[in-house]
Amino acid sequence: MSPSYGSAFLWLFAAVLWWSGWREEPRGRVPRWFVGVFLAGWPLLLRIDVSTTYGDINGAWAWTLLAVLVLAVTTPGARKWTALSSGVLLGAVYLLFNRLASYPGGYPREMTMWLMAVMIGWVAALFLRTSAEQVLAISVALYANVGLLAIVRGSDVVAHSSWATEWTEAWWTAVLAARLWSIGVDAIAVKASRWIPGWGNRRGG
Repeated sequence: MSPSYGSAFLWLFAAVLWWSGWREEPRGRVPRWFVGVFLAGWPLLLRIDVSTTYGDINGAWAWTLLAVLVLAVTTPGARKWTALSSGVLLGAVYLLFNRLASYPGGYPREMTMWLMAVMIGWVAALFLRTSAEQVLAISVALYANVGLLAIVRGSDVVAHSSWATEWTEAWWTAVLAARLWSIGVDAIAVKASRWIPGWGNRRGG
């Protein structure tokens, strides 16, 4: 599956999950209208390139960047800096594995990129609790990778739609992996609190 179709499918998956119940998840602290506007506008800009002084930039890539900036501004101070610092750490790990994936090996590059995105999302879910923090950390990690590639290869690294859709596919994969893990763990904890007496009242010693 091409990155364009892959990212569109992941967007559709996220939109269905959001409108079917994810918006009721209370720990995200993200306004529902904000997520709704982002999900509605993203596919409209996927095949559109925005002309700038630095070249053409994919519309969905720029739309995601705008949403992440708004999210960074609205996230409370302590949580914001925790998410940003986690994103820098995740970006370093992602860049390392990205470089390792460029060497000849026994796995296709597409599978390696997908596994790296899942790993980034899983680690973000382990260290960060809310959806806003997880999305912010994942975005910082992937955008930091873009910045480093732009320095090394030139500013036209984000100019081509094919590369931008590959980036958005990794972003959606990481975000979905983080949210599915978090919601799955929460569901297991709720079930355990019902089935095991005193589970919800346990405290560390």
